[in-house]
Amino acid sequence: MPFTTKWTLLTYIAAHNNLEELGKNSLLEILNVGSTRDVVHGVLYDGGVGAARYVMGDAGVVQYQEQLGSFDSGDPDGLIAMAKWLFDKHPAERYGLILWSHGTGWEPWEIEAVTQEARPGAQMDSAELRERAGAPGSMVLFRSTLREILKPDKPAERAILFDDGTGHSLDTLELSRVVGTIADSIGKPIELLGMDACLMANLEVAYEVRRAVRHLVASEGLVPGHSWPYGGVFGELRAAADMSGADFARLVVDRYVSFYTANPPGAGDVTKVALDLERIEDIVRPTDRLADALRADMSNHGEVLWKVQHTARQRETEREKRKPSKFNYHLWDMGSLAAGLARSEAVSATVKQAAADILQALLPGAGAVLAEGHRGAWFDGIGGISVYLMPPKQERISPSYSKLAFARNTRWDEMLFAYHAQFD
Repeated sequence: MPFTTKWTLLTYIAAHNNLEELGKNSLLEILNVGSTRDVVHGVLYDGGVGAARYVMGDAGVVQYQEQLGSFDSGDPDGLIAMAKWLFDKHPAERYGLILWSHGTGWEPWEIEAVTQEARPGAQMDSAELRERAGAPGSMVLFRSTLREILKPDKPAERAILFDDGTGHSLDTLELSRVVGTIADSIGKPIELLGMDACLMANLEVAYEVRRAVRHLVASEGLVPGHSWPYGGVFGELRAAADMSGADFARLVVDRYVSFYTANPPGAGDVTKVALDLERIEDIVRPTDRLADALRADMSNHGEVLWKVQHTARQRETEREKRKPSKFNYHLWDMGSLAAGLARSEAVSATVKQAAADILQALLPGAGAVLAEGHRGAWFDGIGGISVYLMPPKQERISPSYSKLAFARNTRWDEMLFAYHAQFD
């Protein structure tokens, strides 16, 4: 089938939470930009009263609209079906997928419903429902992920799964399946995957989707409820439809940071990064060397790594005044970790060199990092990408972590277990 457009983009707004009105605002922004002959915008919007899918026409005009009624936008297969429908309908030279989801997690009533799926006949009391809704694990993207971390019968075991990064790991695996299936259906990688969701600018995520996605735009911190400034971002793409995926990724970072500099969010701070996933090995290779060097002499390096991690946490939480840390407690900014190790006089020369190489690889324009931007002193000094580093003496290493491609293909997983063993 011949291409009829330069770009076809799906913005998938899973707003069945307390961000429903903000999801509507994003929908209206995209509607007001509209589609052209060269750039087609499709949107799935799911709110409290049901879902609908749209194809935008001229600015302010809906070309196609279909009410879907009750629709589970947390179902990864629903996302796949929506992408296939739009991309088959509007074949393009380049495809974009933007996931707008769960900035503040799942509501207690949603968690109760998924509990019934995970453990039929089981009940969760209202206190635990509220607690789980406020836990880091509640910010998972997919219902299938939430179902898995709700399966254990014992509340204490569920608490561990919410907090130890399992949700993050399982989400990453599910996301890999989703984008891989979509890429297979269009016969090439997705040109741009935009994560309008929290905590997704992560090395494990980038590595997991690297074969199905060319460019990733995401935040390693929390995303304000207003989300992306779609009017500005999509408006510029409309005016320059020949824009490459790399240039579009850079544009998103620039407009996102500019928007929140002019309109500071309540928390005051934002961050965004654009990655060229064909170059992600530029970051992975020195990270693997760092893991190997740390593991080789963990009896000496364990305490140093702990001090670097603790120092980063103190800075990230402004000495415990903010909770949680900006990357949550299982994800840690790679720039902060590498800088701390590179400065230390107590680590080996191999560790120092690997850390310095990571810092070099994180420089925008040096390779994998196309652009990095942030607003607010809380994010000064970051590298734009996080990595999983569950602190010892607190929680176990995620039992799902070893399933990730990054864990299988590098020595980071082995380093984590050696690190924790030092403090057992």
